[in-house]
Order: sequence, then C-alpha cells, then structure tokens
Amino acid sequence: MADDREKVKVLLPPEGDSEDVFFKENDRKLIMALREKAAKDSDAKYREEHKGHCFRCGTKSLAEIKRGGVTVDVCINKGCGAVHLDPGELEACELELKKQDGGFSKITGALSSLFK
Repeated sequence: MADDREKVKVLLPPEGDSEDVFFKENDRKLIMALREKAAKDSDAKYREEHKGHCFRCGTKSLAEIKRGGVTVDVCINKGCGAVHLDPGELEACELELKKQDGGFSKITGALSSLFK
C-alpha cells in the first residue's frame, strides 16, 4: 500500500536576531533608493551634457529650423545634415505636407511607411 502520511513543510525563523533582520532590510531599502537616485542624477547629467549634440556626427551643432508650423532640429555640421525629430514632430510634418497641394502626399506616405 501507498504511504498515507502527509508531508509538512516547516518554516524556521531567519538566522540571527529579529532586530538584525530589520536593520538588514532597512539598509537594503536605503541602498536601493541611493542607487536609483544616483542613476537618475547620472541620466540627467548625461542628457544635459549632450543637449544639442547630433546623434549622427556627435558634434554640438543642432539648430532649430521652423518651416510652416513645424520646428525640427537639423545638424548644421558640413557633410552631416541629420534631421532630428522630437516626439510628435513627424505627425506635425505630415499634417503640414497634407495642407499643401502637389506631390507631397507621396512623400508623406513614404515617410509614414518608414516608421510603421
């Protein structure tokens, strides 16, 4: 016959004093908070140091150019000319192109298909 006994799992208290456990947990939380703050500060510092830098050539050569109702960042470094679009600027360019008549609808469709 099969063994009819039930298995029981026994949970023992953690090693050491409960006060030690409290302080270890408290220290762990403080260290995590400090690491998160350091990472946030580091990200903010990096963003500030690289503001206005071109992602393609790396130089600090971005200029804001306004055409119609849209403002985009363009690298003015000779030989680069990269166009940087902030969130929502591609859609704004699309709307601006749709307002104009001509062959711009083909360009709009081509731009939209690149990012879908």
